[in-house]
Amino acid sequence: MRFSLRSVSHCGCRVGTLSCTRAVNDGENKEVETPLCTLYTKKGSAPYLSVDMLKRIEKLPHIANMHLSSLADYTEALNKFQHGVGQFTALQDFLVYISVHDTGIEIPSGYNTKAGTAVWNKAGKKLIEPQQFVKCQEAFRPTFYQALSDSDTDKNSGKKRAMKAVDRTLDFLDTILELHKKSERLRDVGVFGSVEGGFHEEARMRSARETAARNVDGFVIEGFYAQNEKNKQIDVEEIKDLCNKVFKILPEEKPRLMHAVWSPDQVVMALELGIDVFDSCYPWLVTERGGALVFSFQYHNNSENEREARSTDGFEISLKDKSMFEDFGAPVPGCSCYTCQNFTRSYIHHLLNTSELLAPVLLMIHNFHHYFEFFESLRSSLKTDQFLKLKTLILEQRPSQEPPK
Repeated sequence: MRFSLRSVSHCGCRVGTLSCTRAVNDGENKEVETPLCTLYTKKGSAPYLSVDMLKRIEKLPHIANMHLSSLADYTEALNKFQHGVGQFTALQDFLVYISVHDTGIEIPSGYNTKAGTAVWNKAGKKLIEPQQFVKCQEAFRPTFYQALSDSDTDKNSGKKRAMKAVDRTLDFLDTILELHKKSERLRDVGVFGSVEGGFHEEARMRSARETAARNVDGFVIEGFYAQNEKNKQIDVEEIKDLCNKVFKILPEEKPRLMHAVWSPDQVVMALELGIDVFDSCYPWLVTERGGALVFSFQYHNNSENEREARSTDGFEISLKDKSMFEDFGAPVPGCSCYTCQNFTRSYIHHLLNTSELLAPVLLMIHNFHHYFEFFESLRSSLKTDQFLKLKTLILEQRPSQEPPK
C-alpha cells in the first residue's frame, strides 16, 4: 500500500490518498481519500445490520475494520476457505484492516507477556504469539493489518511499565516483519507498526524512532488507555503535547491511525494533531445506549438563525427518554437515511422500551449514516479551506455533561 500526502493545512490537518492493493480479487487496486474513518464491525459484520441493510447507508467507508480478538478462533476455517475474510463475511467490496483489539469493549488488563498479546472473546483469553499471529493474517488475507502490540498502559503506568510495553511491541514487530517478508500470501498486504509508551515522553520518543526505522506502511498510535477502559472516550487535550512531539519523529509520507471512541469534537481536534484514519465505534456505542446522533455539520448554513434553531441536546439524544413518547417527528428532521425517512422518534422509543430487535437496527442505520456524512463534510471542508468553520460549528454543540453509559 502507498500513502500520498497531498497537503497539510495551516492548522495541521492532513489531506491524502491511500492506494491499497487487495490481497484477493486479482490484486485490484483502490484509492481512498483521507482523513477517513473505517467501518466498525463485530466478528466481521456491521453491528445489527445484514449486508443488504448496510447497503442502504450512504457514504460508507471503503475500509472495514475487523478485530483479531473476534476472528482468531476462525483461522482454520478461513485458511481452508482461501479467499480471505472479506469474502468470507460478504464484505468483499471493502478493503479490510485487521486491528488487534476491539476499541468498543472493555477487556481485562495485565495479561500481555513478552511471548505474545492476550486477546479476549466470549470463549475467554487467548495468548497470540507472533508466529501464530502471522498465520492468522495469512488466513485472513486483509488489505493491511496492525502488528501485535502491548497497548495496555495509561496515565497511571510507571516508566518501567511503559518501557516494557515499547520493548515487547518492537520485538513482536521485528518477528512479524521477518515472517511477513517470507510469506507469499502476504506479499501485497500492508503492515502498520504501533507506537506505544503510555504518557512517558522518553518511552514514546523511543517507540516512534524505532518503529519509523522499520519497514512499516503506517503507524497506529495507542497505549493512552488501559485495556479495561477501551471504550472510554478519548480526550485529545490529554495527549496533544505528547502527540505533537511524536509526530515530528514519524515520517510525513506514512499514514497515522488511532483507535479510540471519537466524538465529533475530538475528531476535529485530532485532525489538527495530524491523525489520518479514525475508528467508528462511537456510533455503535451511541446505539447501545438508545441514542441517535443529532449534531449538525452543515457549516455552509451556520448563520445566527441556524444556530438558534439548532438542537441544544449536544451530539446525541436519548430515544429512551419519556419526552419521546408522543414525538412523531423524524429522529433528525431533514436526514436522508432510511430510518429518518420512514420512522418516528415515538416509534423507536416504543421499540426500545419493549426491547424489540428492530430498535438497534434502525438506530445503527441512522448513526452510521450520520457519522459517515460527517466525515464526508470534513473532507469537503479541508478541500475548500472551510475547516475552521466546521470546527467552530462542532465545538458550539458540545454537550454540557457526559452522555449516559
